[in-house]
Amino acid sequence: MTPRHVERELVLFLEGAGLGLSTTSSPPTLYWGQVPTSTPDRCVVARETGGEQSLYLGTGRGLLEADVQVVVRGVPNRTADTRELAVACWRALHLARVPGYVRVLCEGVGPLQQPPDGSGRPRFSFNVSAGYVA
Repeated sequence: MTPRHVERELVLFLEGAGLGLSTTSSPPTLYWGQVPTSTPDRCVVARETGGEQSLYLGTGRGLLEADVQVVVRGVPNRTADTRELAVACWRALHLARVPGYVRVLCEGVGPLQQPPDGSGRPRFSFNVSAGYVA
């Protein structure tokens, strides 16, 4: 079985969702994995949070489930705007038909507010489970 680069593929899906996020803008507003130390205030990050779970299908293939956390960070004192972006990301990914995946499901009923980061930037996060056959 060959695992996929799930965090990257979900980020690229978000990039095409019309949310004004980009992996190629200068500076980017959309990241996967390790985030550079210098990023804009408003950005979205996806990172895998654990090992993949699998279910053997008896055909030499398996159904793999990967867990990814999406963190949305915003401009200081703009918590409502940050929440709106986080909800838009959640809606774009929840039950999305991401090519190559049999299921993409966001946990809960929406993003959860996290404490501000060390620079006072508001943050929201949610978890995504993405299943695919490999």
